[in-house]
Amino acid sequence: MLPRTIDKARALLPGGDPGDYSIAPGLSAWLLGEAGLSEAEFLVIVHRAADEHEVARIIQERVDPQRCDVLNAHMKELRVRDLPHDEHERFVLRHGGAKDDELIVDVLVADDRGMLEAVR
Repeated sequence: MLPRTIDKARALLPGGDPGDYSIAPGLSAWLLGEAGLSEAEFLVIVHRAADEHEVARIIQERVDPQRCDVLNAHMKELRVRDLPHDEHERFVLRHGGAKDDELIVDVLVADDRGMLEAVR
């Protein structure tokens, strides 16, 4: 989820174009909240970092490694049906009718794949 959130942040920086994407509300905002970061703080980190590896290192320094493991495991198991009602509705609309039993990660990977194919 972090690489996707970094991409969104880059698009929000001057000269970027986020299109239909945003950090909040959504899973990116949830991730930042779990890391103890506001969107504004994250944008500064992304702006100043040389690359995504530096962003990841900064985040890892702020979050307990065990917490990272828990968050990663949660994201790998999270299904569309597990989202809160308001987020569920927005997610399904945004992601072409994602099904309740689908893993969020699979839906997001398919979304990214579709965006890349559209660019080519």
